[in-house]
Amino acid sequence: MGYGLSLHRFADGEAETLDGPATREVLEPHVVNGDWDAGELLVRAADGGEAEVNVSADGVSVDRFPPGGFLDIVAELANRLGAAVLLPDGVLVSGEERRADLPEGLRDSAVVIEMTGPGLERAIGDH
Repeated sequence: MGYGLSLHRFADGEAETLDGPATREVLEPHVVNGDWDAGELLVRAADGGEAEVNVSADGVSVDRFPPGGFLDIVAELANRLGAAVLLPDGVLVSGEERRADLPEGLRDSAVVIEMTGPGLERAIGDH
């Protein structure tokens, strides 16, 4: 897909540090190249789709990601981290409780979706 997305966790309107071990546990089986210390990874899904993923304590960002299985990985990561998926033109969350945790300026644009690969793909296609 032509643009990027990022995952961030919020609580009571404030950004929170991501769970590093959970991030690594989800991504590690899919990393084909990269440097965890630098936070720069090449991640490949089972269907062959791959993208560069940048990981920090503040968030996970992905540029120019492929459709298909790669979004399954993103959805799994969002679910494990309790993170919102930020797009250039909106925010996707897995439930109303996640929307309530967003900063005030993001709540109105947030869309609750089924946080699965196909659910992400549908929602991204609608944006």
